[in-house]
Order: sequence, then C-alpha cells, then structure tokens
Amino acid sequence: MKKAFYLSSIIFMITSCSSFSKSSKETKFGNERGYQSVYNRAVNFKSLTFGDFKFALRNKEYKKLRTNNTEFKNILFYGRTDEPAYEYFVLLNPKEKKIDTSKYFVKDTIIKNNNFILLISNYAPKSDIKFISENIFEY
Repeated sequence: MKKAFYLSSIIFMITSCSSFSKSSKETKFGNERGYQSVYNRAVNFKSLTFGDFKFALRNKEYKKLRTNNTEFKNILFYGRTDEPAYEYFVLLNPKEKKIDTSKYFVKDTIIKNNNFILLISNYAPKSDIKFISENIFEY
C-alpha cells in the first residue's frame, strides 16, 4: 500500500511540474492566408505566425528546441525559428508576471476572461514582432 502511495506521489509530482499549461494539449496548428495559424478552442485563442516556426506544447518538445530550462510557467505554446533566429512564448493566465523586458517584447491581452502574455525575443526583426503581436485574436 505504501509503495502505491509513493509511486502515485512521484507520478503526480513529475506531471504537475510542467512549465506548460494544462490547456496547451488542446493547441492545434493550421494554415490561413499563407501563414501558420495556432489556435486553442478551449481558451478562445488564435494567432497567425510565419511558417518556419517549430513549436512545443510540452516540456519534452521544448527541450528538443531549447536546451536551457525556462523561467516561465503556464506556457500555452513556445515557438522558435532559425532564420532569423528568435523565439516566442504565449503564456496563459500566468501567476508570476515578472518579465525581463530587456530580453522580451511583451504584450498583455485579455480574451474571454483569460490573460495571455506574448513574449517575443527582443532580437527578433521589428517587422516580425509587429506582425505576430498584431495577429492575436479571439477564436
């Protein structure tokens, strides 16, 4: 009985330590007007981005794209591109809102009572920052 309790406790701790939101598993990808769409019906979120991004919805996928751990929690999704090289995060209802603005462009948006925070690397091209930040919608 004790072994089962300890095993279930360990499994719970491992699965609950994710940097990603529980809603991230509902995130889907598509194409729209020549751009890649990222949407999540469960949280009424939709965005457009460029087609050369690789995305992560879970810690395992994230570690394939980025070797160091993230300081962010409640990640809805993470995106990374290589040419030009930059990354971005969309956070869902983050509890901790301390963000280093010397590293990231930050946009805070509320859609249907959900708080989304978009973080784009400051070294991203200004035109990319503008496009991504202006293409967040209610789904």
